[in-house]
Amino acid sequence: MAAETKTPPASRYYYSDKSSQQIQMTNKTNSFQTLEPDVGQHLVDLIQSIFQVVVASKDIDQSAELNKMISSLETFQGMRQVLNDIRDISCEMSCNLLAAGSGNVEKTRTAVLERLRSYSWSAKVVIAIAAFASSIGELSMLVKHRDDEPMAKFLVNILKGYSPKLDLNALAEAKLIEGMLKVVRTNLDFSNRLKQESMKEAMLELYLNATKNILDIVLQISTVLSRREDVHVELESLSKQLTEINIQLQDNMKYFGAERISPNWYEEVSEISTSELIAKIKKYIEVRDSEKLRNKHVLFLISDLNISIEEVKVLERLYEKNEGKYEIVWLPIVGSLAYDEKAAARFWELRQMTKWIGVEPSRIEEEVIQYIKRDWHFIKEAIAVSVNEVGEITCLNALPMLWTWGNRAFPFTDKITLWNELDERNGWTWRLDLLFDQLILPGDSGIDIQSWTKSEGTLVCLFGGGDISWNQEFIQKVKYAARSAGVTLKLVYLGVGKNKGKGLTRNQLGRDVLVIQSESQWQFWSRLESILYAKIRLGKKDEVMQEALKVVGYGGNGEEWAMFSMGEGAMVTTSGKTALTIMEDYQMWRSDMIGVRFLEGIKKYKELITRDVHSCINLHLPVMGQIPGIMICPECSKVMDVFYTYRCCPE
Repeated sequence: MAAETKTPPASRYYYSDKSSQQIQMTNKTNSFQTLEPDVGQHLVDLIQSIFQVVVASKDIDQSAELNKMISSLETFQGMRQVLNDIRDISCEMSCNLLAAGSGNVEKTRTAVLERLRSYSWSAKVVIAIAAFASSIGELSMLVKHRDDEPMAKFLVNILKGYSPKLDLNALAEAKLIEGMLKVVRTNLDFSNRLKQESMKEAMLELYLNATKNILDIVLQISTVLSRREDVHVELESLSKQLTEINIQLQDNMKYFGAERISPNWYEEVSEISTSELIAKIKKYIEVRDSEKLRNKHVLFLISDLNISIEEVKVLERLYEKNEGKYEIVWLPIVGSLAYDEKAAARFWELRQMTKWIGVEPSRIEEEVIQYIKRDWHFIKEAIAVSVNEVGEITCLNALPMLWTWGNRAFPFTDKITLWNELDERNGWTWRLDLLFDQLILPGDSGIDIQSWTKSEGTLVCLFGGGDISWNQEFIQKVKYAARSAGVTLKLVYLGVGKNKGKGLTRNQLGRDVLVIQSESQWQFWSRLESILYAKIRLGKKDEVMQEALKVVGYGGNGEEWAMFSMGEGAMVTTSGKTALTIMEDYQMWRSDMIGVRFLEGIKKYKELITRDVHSCINLHLPVMGQIPGIMICPECSKVMDVFYTYRCCPE
């Protein structure tokens, strides 16, 4: 058993949602300019020297020393641009400070963040504080020399006396100058240590959150000072926040030495058996819930707290209909560093939506988390590890089976047998009931697949995409064609693809269009992914695989698409562009393709107009297997999803 280690303190978040989004939006680059340790230290020394001038009770001539520091910095490669950016940002801040509350604060914030967008997070902090120091340093000199320097007096008169009212002493009184110096040094030290360590993603996320907080506080200080009056309380509050961030970073730096993580850190997790792991997990569960697991088949649902509400709802409905065959135990993997009040609120929000057993993230030991990541191959996408009554793992991820077959997949063992049964029943064809079998739909959805497939004269059109113009035009054209062909038309809208946001509403599409609810849309797309994933893994390169690939490809790229079905025959799948062309050209191909032959006409005309057209499908499948490695998004600082990408031609 691994030795017990201390848990680092949880992360705190101070920056507002609005400012956080703005900071992230102005950080859109894949190539970040960093500051070498020596350069960063020289800049910190420059910041300290400027602050000394600001807080000095007597005028101190440090111009020679400051010029020497700047000259020394200019010898480093790329530093001229850094110093130019510091000067430009300083000017923006000075304009805001001198505006006495009449300046455009948001414009200043945007300009500063835009100038910082190409720098790494640690460099942003150092440069922003250097620019702030330069700004108040210049204003301090102006205020101190207004009585003995003609130019200073002239500028004061132009500014109508605003600048003398600027209370720079309030910065020192609130201990903000001291706080900024401490936090910029700690931030730089933390950043340099991170480069030398192979740390868990939670430590990096903590650092990135702290850095954003610091950056936002520096921008707030400038805004607060520009208001001139009643600033002390707000400045003291910002000072306390900087102090807490500094303490948090320092506390967590202790773990660099104590919890050094090697490149093979997964291998260093102590070996424990599945039964020992389950025994550990049962300790997290209340006694009355633990009794429910006795002699039961259990699905251990592993996810982070970003699991979608739609996924939770679909799984909960399947759980309620499973007739006691299995229990679900949810183990949300968050990590102690990231489990703050916001994360706890998210956990309890999801927990209250379900009847299964849920373990609060703070109770899950680090050893268990690392075992789950190493041996159960959890990265980010939710998985459900199936363990039978005697403690044997029957499947490392039963979710694709659940999305495909529903509770018929129990006991989650032999995929090949299930697929053979399904293929034989459907005649290995791309049929409507293949997609809607076991799909959970509300009773008032208006969708009756069974009766539709029995009617040879009913055309069922499934379609999706977010372009309202395309959807409205397509609906108009297909309704005209179906009416002219003498067939009954059923239109079913299936959204914009999985994880592509909300689709269009019934009000936007028309009252005669059936729009299924979000969790059913999610299940539809997840089922398609699961079918395709299983077909690829089993080597079944049949019609079902090829057609599923098209739909997942269209939906995954946010494109429009359509599928047509009549009776129990195979469906016709097309891109949105092709579907619209087919319906626009109906008079060109209608001939005797009316009534029950309408679908045949669609298929033949599609083959005709796409015969000489080259097109590609880019396919993105969520990882459901053993893929090593974790990446942090350079834009939003979150752990990135990992996908297989199948691409036939370069773009």
